[in-house]
Amino acid sequence: MPSPTRPETGRDRWRGFPSLSSSRTVTDSTMVPMDTLPALRADIDLVTARLEGRDVILVRDTLGIVPPNAALSGEVAPYLPLFNGSSTIVDLQTVMMRRHGGSLVFRSDAERIVAELSRLGVLQTEAVLREKEKIVREFTESPEREAILAGSSYPADPGTLSALLDRILAHPASPADPLPAPPCALAAPHIDLRVSERTYAAAYRAIRGLSPSAILLLGTGHALGESRYSVSGKTFKTPLGRVPADREAAARIRAAAGGALAPDDFVHRNEHSLEFQLLFLQRLFPMTEVPVLPVLCGQMEDLFGALRSPLEAPGIASFVEAVAAWLSEPPEGKLVVAGVDLSHVGPKFGDLHTGRELEPAFRAYDREVLDALAAGDASAFFLAGARTRNRHRICGFSALWTLLAVLPGVRGTVLDYDAWHEEPTRSAVSFAAVAFTPGSPPESLGAALPSSG
Repeated sequence: MPSPTRPETGRDRWRGFPSLSSSRTVTDSTMVPMDTLPALRADIDLVTARLEGRDVILVRDTLGIVPPNAALSGEVAPYLPLFNGSSTIVDLQTVMMRRHGGSLVFRSDAERIVAELSRLGVLQTEAVLREKEKIVREFTESPEREAILAGSSYPADPGTLSALLDRILAHPASPADPLPAPPCALAAPHIDLRVSERTYAAAYRAIRGLSPSAILLLGTGHALGESRYSVSGKTFKTPLGRVPADREAAARIRAAAGGALAPDDFVHRNEHSLEFQLLFLQRLFPMTEVPVLPVLCGQMEDLFGALRSPLEAPGIASFVEAVAAWLSEPPEGKLVVAGVDLSHVGPKFGDLHTGRELEPAFRAYDREVLDALAAGDASAFFLAGARTRNRHRICGFSALWTLLAVLPGVRGTVLDYDAWHEEPTRSAVSFAAVAFTPGSPPESLGAALPSSG
């Protein structure tokens, strides 16, 4: 136990969980000692949780600079707002002293906290900036997108992975009405395979008998920022092999809809929403012969209340038209697959109430959204989100709207629906499997716009 007259050291308070002593770290000899505290990185997620009886702050870094499974003691939470780029080491000392009843805190104790955060790579230091520049450069120069979750979220061994996918696909089916026609599109989860086996199985069994000529992959761009879409022409790799992209189509769409697109495809590097779908597609189809058009979709919440439809936003109509044109080009038989999850609720996502307390509300919201998907109505779907400003954070909202927009007239059939509760964070995520079949499209894209009256 720390002495009552001297607080525990920064090394004790900021120890990683589990131990990070053998993990890769980022060093910067110019970091400390210093006066101004650097800011926390804006591109990492800090999630409060309780693990093994301890309050911790999980650190999630899609770039991989922070070691995997890194966590900070929950006691550091009062100090985190000071890492804003303008507070000083003296400010940190002062807050530490207040937190410990006025006991003396040496400058060296505060500096050790800063040094430990720097070592973990959670601060915006020169070392982190150099590492990020290296990561971006290597991805940009590579013609391939490597699998990022092999060996962590699913087996890296091809045989073991194939056996896992076969077992999931053989999962007992939920009772469902037969589809009116072969599917032309599919919505499947992108949550961890281990918590949604039944829903993944329901989704991918629905397309098992198809022979797609090409596949439009729509995923959630969790790190896309303000851009609406990001299109990639890279070959995707998984333990099951390579999947080529339709580079010509990707280039054509970028030229036609640049106003709605991110300037590059770097966001694809660490995005999991498409990677999980590729595994099942590779198990079902000869994907070395089936090109994909990978598209990540950003947020649309800023359009709620401002526009009648996303089609009125700069670049989106051009993007939708370009993608819809590609889908209608020969050869026929193109398939659309969206990797999406639904509601995200609980303290992990900023709610005051737990996922279980919010379950009746988010299930009702999901039902309204799924009803709009079943009707194939892009306008109703957008308005369902706008009425609540996507209150329960359906992270696949823009991808699902895009699916309806590029395939006007489709009808959806909900094959399965479920929710997973993450007990350490008292939070929940819902997800569904939806198969879409062709219907009668409106006369033009403009018909999807709600009336101004």
